[in-house]
Amino acid sequence: MPEKIPAKVDYLRPLEDKPYSQVVKEKKEYKEKLKKNLSDITGVKNVFDDNETLAKYSKDKSLEQPRKPTFVIYPNSTEEIQKIVKLANQEKIPVIPSSSGVHFYGATIPLEGGIVIDLKVWKKIFKIDPRNRAVRIQPGVTYGELQSELEKNGLRALIPLLPHKEKSVVTAHLEGEPMTITEFNYSEPLYTCEIVLPKGDIFRTGSASSAPPEVSASDLVGPWGPGFDWNRLYCRSQGTLGIITWANIMAEPLPTVQKIFFTPSKDLNSLISFTYGIQHRWLGYECFVLNRANLASILAEDKVAGYAELKKKLPSFIMVHCIAGTKRLPEEKVAWQEQDVMDEAQAQGVYPQTTIPEAPHAKKFFEEHLRRPWPKDIYWKDIPKGASADIFFITTLNRVPGFIKTINEVAECFEYPISDIGIYIQPIENGRAVHLEFNLPYDPNSGTEKELINKLHFEASQRLLDLGGVFTRAYGKWAYMVNNRNAIASKTAKTVKDFLDPNNIMNPGKLGF
Repeated sequence: MPEKIPAKVDYLRPLEDKPYSQVVKEKKEYKEKLKKNLSDITGVKNVFDDNETLAKYSKDKSLEQPRKPTFVIYPNSTEEIQKIVKLANQEKIPVIPSSSGVHFYGATIPLEGGIVIDLKVWKKIFKIDPRNRAVRIQPGVTYGELQSELEKNGLRALIPLLPHKEKSVVTAHLEGEPMTITEFNYSEPLYTCEIVLPKGDIFRTGSASSAPPEVSASDLVGPWGPGFDWNRLYCRSQGTLGIITWANIMAEPLPTVQKIFFTPSKDLNSLISFTYGIQHRWLGYECFVLNRANLASILAEDKVAGYAELKKKLPSFIMVHCIAGTKRLPEEKVAWQEQDVMDEAQAQGVYPQTTIPEAPHAKKFFEEHLRRPWPKDIYWKDIPKGASADIFFITTLNRVPGFIKTINEVAECFEYPISDIGIYIQPIENGRAVHLEFNLPYDPNSGTEKELINKLHFEASQRLLDLGGVFTRAYGKWAYMVNNRNAIASKTAKTVKDFLDPNNIMNPGKLGF
């Protein structure tokens, strides 16, 4: 028989050949030394390791298990970020970038401890460029802050549906969140950006690559290159390939005249045909479909009780669609678009309205908040039960009913009320595809309900992926589901990760890395 090879670790003996008290002492001394090194970079007041702070950064609004970081740091400059990243490489310590005041999908939970670099206080809006419809901002700028400044220049931000008021604009763009404006040219709103790479070097994408923006002659709106499409590489990478320090992003002219229509229907297929019709004719700007559960969450005026009552009254589905004019002949544009919308509606047998009879305040709400973050303290997805587990992916409009049928079947298996499931259908690229999202409300204080939602979320995700849903934003367990179905893509991504981040310090554990 061949000679037995001893295990590298003898699990019957201590991992350290020294007293436990000595191990504890050495670890404490190492942590104190590391904290001093970090404090020398950023100042002691910007380095935190108290239990309250670490507990706050150990979790978010997702179903992921909490994991505490070792330190939380608020750097003052890009140079400080570079020094932290280089120190992390020397010490082989994970670095987790963060810039939003709120997180939903576990992307910033430190799976292996390490240093959270929080940039939410980086609030500079460097330049608003009306001519090129662009704005250069730091990662901590929120939609409310950005929109207030853009409006002074006749512009508006490209914005997802009612984002949380603490959501970072740069984070939303990097995560690939769908924008409510459906035009093809706005599907990728990132022009250029500056990145601290995993080894601590500075890299700038597109036309920003030639020189720092303060001295560059470029307008920073050329998104391609140099060589590879770096913007697309970094989007949806969940902080595994570097830290964005600023981004130059698209802006859209602010409408001077607009009209919002609400098209109700019991039959989703008629709304799908209507959506195809107006999208293929490029009619209007914002366009999305909500089921009664999600619309009730948004329009409920007195939280849970109002939500339940309103949900009973609303139609099964409602399309929200805005036509608008900007600088050139805005009234004329709105008039001809309205006529074309009505012609398409008549052909599809649907009836657009300027209000929702069951919720008359809907008109005023969407006029004020369609291009703004959610205005209330309790986020709209949390209104039904206190929390929501979301499932979202890319598909095509014609396949939406099949996916709805599937999630309803899974919900029934787990005895979860189908009427509680929120549905959000966001056309992208003029209806070529859609972002389809299911929201599963649950009580976060109920261990039993949370466990049920965890199982339901996992099983539904598997079924929807099997059915052809494209999970482009692979958070948590979705990364492993996707990787298991595409070994070549997974291996290629790992090769890129290993090249850029050989010590695997950047947000390890995310995307299956």
